[in-house]
Amino acid sequence: MNFKNNIEPSFVPGFHLNSLFDRWGCFNVDILYMGYFNAVASQQKFADLDLEKFYSEFAKVFEDKILGYHVKKDSSEEEWKSDFIYVLKNELMVSKEGEEVTVFFSKEHCKLLQEVIDFTTDKRKKEEDKAHINLIIMKPHGLDNRKIDFAKPELHLKKIYNDGFEVFHAKMLNILQEQNRSGLHLLYGKPGTGKSTYIRYLCGQIKKDIIFLPGQMAQNLDNIAMTRYLMDNANCILVIEDAEELIVSRDQQRNSNLAMILNITDGILGESLGIQIIATFNTDVKNIDPALKRKGRLRSAFEFKALSPEKANVLLREQHTGYATEEEMTLAEIYNISEEEQYKNPEHKAVGFR
Repeated sequence: MNFKNNIEPSFVPGFHLNSLFDRWGCFNVDILYMGYFNAVASQQKFADLDLEKFYSEFAKVFEDKILGYHVKKDSSEEEWKSDFIYVLKNELMVSKEGEEVTVFFSKEHCKLLQEVIDFTTDKRKKEEDKAHINLIIMKPHGLDNRKIDFAKPELHLKKIYNDGFEVFHAKMLNILQEQNRSGLHLLYGKPGTGKSTYIRYLCGQIKKDIIFLPGQMAQNLDNIAMTRYLMDNANCILVIEDAEELIVSRDQQRNSNLAMILNITDGILGESLGIQIIATFNTDVKNIDPALKRKGRLRSAFEFKALSPEKANVLLREQHTGYATEEEMTLAEIYNISEEEQYKNPEHKAVGFR
């Protein structure tokens, strides 16, 4: 789709055409807006849009309002997947970058602005039976979120976890859904006992942003860019998996990342940001820095254990594996029983045929 620009940007002294693009080749929309309208723009962002539908309908609905069009097109993909900008009357500009659409404007009380906002809002994806988690990524302006959707796990908590877990889950769910409250949740136990499975389940239960912090970034919690990011994502839930390196006590010496966790969960940042942290680890809870377990900071904790033989056998029968056990088994062992058998020591058989 091609539009002929009916107006051209007229840059004030000091602006250079090179400044229209950042070093990654993306549009510098603030500069372009000033070039067209000689004004500093306000902006409103939209995410979770059906971008293909947005692109195909926008030009038809606002055809007589469009003054110009710019696109950064990759010849290998459809144009709606590319980054593009519409320049409209009444000092409006609509930019699509990545997975987001941003409306730039200088006149807040404008009929056309409201029409564009209504149109864009209407293109939000219909809620499906999906959960999502946000992954922190690097972008030109700093740290940002990349939403990852996945099907909501259908879990029967009473079946796949030991007795007492449902009571813990109800308590934890209530705490996590509290608004603007900080705190720490410790999920620990040997690998394969279902900690990550449970976090995936929580993602489908909580109407809050859940942000996954990769291990490498977790080692930079005290970074100024991370502080800015947390300030922009107040009232979220931060998940740090395999967090031993951050939270294990080291002969009374605390690293700056641990200090940051303490501050977020029950310090000045905690009071102002309302961020809750879920930390998972495999080590014994007695190895954790005592300050993390202080009342007021530690909101909940649970040890994930291998399932009792009775519960394990119920799951084995449901999978029609033909196996039975007289010993405890982890979820990973149960749901990968065929692979497990290939590596078992013949002298130690926890599982046998029925």
